[in-house]
Amino acid sequence: MFLAVGLQAAVVLGLAVLVGGVWSREAALSLVYGGAAAIVPNALFAVRLALHRGRSPESYPAVFFLGEIVKIGLTVAMLVWAAKSMPQLQWPALVAGLIAALHAPFLLPLVARGNESSRPTDGAGHGHRPDATRPQPPTTENR
Repeated sequence: MFLAVGLQAAVVLGLAVLVGGVWSREAALSLVYGGAAAIVPNALFAVRLALHRGRSPESYPAVFFLGEIVKIGLTVAMLVWAAKSMPQLQWPALVAGLIAALHAPFLLPLVARGNESSRPTDGAGHGHRPDATRPQPPTTENR
């Protein structure tokens, strides 16, 4: 979960540098704030879930759904605060930052591919389980 939050931050900051170079500093700051409106609640949610590890499994759904409600509420509150207190706010950039942060976890499989060296392989580097633990197909014996 923390990898996803880090990926969100990297994507938003990368886009902010691009937007700041092409358009303006205000657009880059609006984009960063839009991304932060998704990243900060997600980071707090990830911390909350990490703190809940090791507790009774029956309480996990309640913690998860309550965390989701708080996450959505905090995102909305941050967007409302931005609309009321940031006079230089550029809405297209803010929305682009929010969308980029929300879609960044879809890139996670591409990032996770770089960590394949820690996964067991079949000897040819295909990422399969070793033969000793791989289920074997049923054999037919003719006697």
